[in-house]
Amino acid sequence: MIPLPVALPRLVLVLALVLALAAALPARAHHGGAAVGMSGPEGPGAAIETTSPIPLPQDTLFLMVKSEYAPFQQFGFAEPENKVYSLFNTLVAGYGITPWLSGYLFVPFNVKSQTGVGTNVGFGDPGLYLNLGFKCDEGFRLVPPKESLDELMDWHFSFFAFVTVPMGPTISATRTLEWYAPDMQTGFGSPSFQVGIAAEKQLSADFTWLADASYQYFFPHTYPATRYQFGAESRVNAAIAWRAIATPGFRLDLAGEVNLLNLQRDQESNPAGTMEPLQASGGTLLYAGLGVRAYFGRFSAALAARTSFARWLNEEPSQQGSEGLEWVRVALTLSCVLPL
Repeated sequence: MIPLPVALPRLVLVLALVLALAAALPARAHHGGAAVGMSGPEGPGAAIETTSPIPLPQDTLFLMVKSEYAPFQQFGFAEPENKVYSLFNTLVAGYGITPWLSGYLFVPFNVKSQTGVGTNVGFGDPGLYLNLGFKCDEGFRLVPPKESLDELMDWHFSFFAFVTVPMGPTISATRTLEWYAPDMQTGFGSPSFQVGIAAEKQLSADFTWLADASYQYFFPHTYPATRYQFGAESRVNAAIAWRAIATPGFRLDLAGEVNLLNLQRDQESNPAGTMEPLQASGGTLLYAGLGVRAYFGRFSAALAARTSFARWLNEEPSQQGSEGLEWVRVALTLSCVLPL
């Protein structure tokens, strides 16, 4: 841990400038995932994409806004309709129902842009998320109402479940009154369900290891021009968070993450009316990223970037606009915790 007798004013200024510039930029992604995490000046750290199993304290309100920007690589084969970027902005409100059970509401606002087609802007499907936390301390048990710093060093786990409610639009059209394709709509049209498990171990006062694994299934939906089903997604994330600076009222964490994502093929109805797997969809991706998170009392701000360093897409030469073919993914989060 680095003492901060002189460097704090300069560091705060630099961080404030970085966050101000990031907030002025749009932030985008192709698919959004539910992930939550919180921390404080003491205790375990939190990552950006990797879910923390630590539940909210009982009767505590958690507010977060997250934006992720993903500009896509452009290819000649996709001309004149290359996908340019995607954007997910998500507002999250969480509440500590009990010491071991937290509930969250996710409200996304999406932007998707494609050359020669247009830019579609609208709300996505809101989601409900439950996180059941437990720990290993001479056996498994639910997270107690209060834990000391020593007790926070124990292994912590959680089971989580996430369901989206189909409220986002699926019949948006371009300026020429042509329907946007299903992957350009801001809503999915049908519910999706996600289940997963998260784990965390504070290795020392300054280092925290986190990991999660989840599976998300999308039900098919009938769009104006077709019936379509997005492929199921399996995710495995792991992260190391380092508490680089800690002073009363201020903390700075650095985090490194690895994200494994498997996408099953999308499916679409054929002329006979049966669903069949689509070419130029699906595959497996491996992302690596770095992030910085600053805590100011009950408020925190985080900025992270990641890119795919390995990918095994099913038909990569034809999958422009797919995960793994972004130039980079940049995420900005702002959050606060308020006891009620």
